[in-house]
Amino acid sequence: MRLLVVEDDKTLREGIGEYLAEFGYTVIEAKDGREAISKFNHDINLIILDIQIPFVNGLDVLKEIRRKSKVPVLILTAFSDEEYKIEAFTNLADGYIEKPFSLPVLKARIDSLIKKNFGQIEKFEYKNIEINFTSYTAKINDEKIDINAKELEILKCLLDNEGQALTRMQIIDNVWKETEEIPYDRVIDVYIKELRKKLGVDCIITIRNVGYKLERK
Repeated sequence: MRLLVVEDDKTLREGIGEYLAEFGYTVIEAKDGREAISKFNHDINLIILDIQIPFVNGLDVLKEIRRKSKVPVLILTAFSDEEYKIEAFTNLADGYIEKPFSLPVLKARIDSLIKKNFGQIEKFEYKNIEINFTSYTAKINDEKIDINAKELEILKCLLDNEGQALTRMQIIDNVWKETEEIPYDRVIDVYIKELRKKLGVDCIITIRNVGYKLERK
């Protein structure tokens, strides 16, 4: 998952980024409102947005983003003033957290919003690829390709944990049913090789001595 953190306090901004990166989130940083607007794109899954930032304040950034996206936005504020909260929610923020806050509490709020908005992913669209996990079909340039159920289930496991490195055994535990014979963990390498070959994807990354992760480029 890709997060945009908009905060003018360098220490806080970098602290948030480093902390969330430990849990597999990809963090893009912006130090002011203008940079936030320029760095926002549709690959961003969630925005952490401070109210008091230079050039364009957080509420105006939120208004601009809402013109083109329904991406979840979590407001950071030092204000306890109800007027700011009302204006933020009028402009469709998804939540707010008052400073000072603990990083575990911030992560819990982020995880909750991610689960609420992306809990059940039934489609994967990336570059010229379209995968439907409900119908177990895959297309490249709108043409169907042959791909088996286990390959798609492994891809969905990586997608559900986007940005997080998974071991081969974690993938097996997620994909193989208890009634199925559990394979040797290196069989995952074979499935990943086939996925890369069939889909031509560059987003399945090998993490040496760990396993694999899905990270869109």
